[in-house]
Amino acid sequence: MSTVEPYRLLFRQTAREHQLFKTYPLNGAAALSIGNVPTPYHIYTGYGLFIGGVADLGAVQNLLKHEAVNPLTTTEGKALMGIWVCDFLEASLDAHHELQFSFFVTEQKTNPVPPHPLNTLALMLTRPDLRMVCYGLWNNTRTVVAYNREQLSLNAILTDSHIERTADTVRFRFRDQATGNPIFSGHINNPQKASFATTLGLMGQIGLRATWEVTRQPWISMNVVNPVGVVLNRNAIAQAFTKNDVNVVRYFDPHHDQLHFEDALYSSLQFTPHCVQYMDGFKFVYLDPQ
Repeated sequence: MSTVEPYRLLFRQTAREHQLFKTYPLNGAAALSIGNVPTPYHIYTGYGLFIGGVADLGAVQNLLKHEAVNPLTTTEGKALMGIWVCDFLEASLDAHHELQFSFFVTEQKTNPVPPHPLNTLALMLTRPDLRMVCYGLWNNTRTVVAYNREQLSLNAILTDSHIERTADTVRFRFRDQATGNPIFSGHINNPQKASFATTLGLMGQIGLRATWEVTRQPWISMNVVNPVGVVLNRNAIAQAFTKNDVNVVRYFDPHHDQLHFEDALYSSLQFTPHCVQYMDGFKFVYLDPQ
């Protein structure tokens, strides 16, 4: 055993003992096509990026035409969209990568929101009626793809992926494993460098009282909606909970950050990135859809 291995083991044990996993423990099993796996879905540690922005409303409406939800829009006629690029280092289904394209929706039609570059982050923290349709999903292990498709009714696809984190950059590349076709690639510069202006902007967007309430929460909850037709023929809601040791938020910098949509379906969305959240010490629980 190397001199650093005991510290790695201690870190794994500490992460798994977080109160989030005691509240939602591994207390079940799912029989999948690849064998039996524990439930619910746990991520004990990892890092990743959330990139929030807006997409072409018509293109989003076309993708969601079979879903019983309504895209949340801005007064400029854009749909709110988020992208996750994650390297999960310790998980109940073992280490894996994830790329996710999600649309922010509500069950009932609501008024458009004023445009703001931090809308996606602010609304996730303040709108209890907000849902996220996990529309595009890619993972790099067969176990996780099977779990996401068969247990969670998410449209997961197997990918060949590369995510690399250095001191000043996170680079990523995803390809469809079956066809070899590129899906999405890019890099975000200095995602770990805090932006005081962005932090103040987010506080101003959600308000001081809501900021205080968010900081007091032991973890953040989200409601995720599956697309119709993978396993379930309805939009079920799955509760998800996340807690990060590190959260750094800044505005997307088009002069130094790059995103490349190489899949024609998602290129048509004409996604405009506005903000970036860097997450480290990522902890996550995803319950079964109800």
